[in-house]
Amino acid sequence: MTDSGRGVMAFTVVGNDHFPSAGYAGVSAASGAGAVHIAAEGVGPQDGFSGYKAFGDPPRPRWGDYGSALVDGNTTWIASEYIGQSCTLAEYLTGAVGSCGGTRTSLANWSTRISNVQP
Repeated sequence: MTDSGRGVMAFTVVGNDHFPSAGYAGVSAASGAGAVHIAAEGVGPQDGFSGYKAFGDPPRPRWGDYGSALVDGNTTWIASEYIGQSCTLAEYLTGAVGSCGGTRTSLANWSTRISNVQP
């Protein structure tokens, strides 16, 4: 929260109409959390190793482990997990296998989005 009593809450938005996306909501000491906004829309499905049945039944990807918000004076910075790339199987198998042109690791395709938001 800034000195004026306004802030931002960062999170990952997931659902039937969103690939994992970087999201946030404004927060006010007077009225609580506001509407959900998308800082960066996810561009592909989550396909990391933690989302497979072998690692839990039902599979439970660990979205939200690395979300954060920080106030610097009247400036607010947020960090949220999202899927910032997508690639085909052919792209996955080309070059350094599993890197999709250096945009991911072979076992995880999430990224961290850092955004400046004015509360």
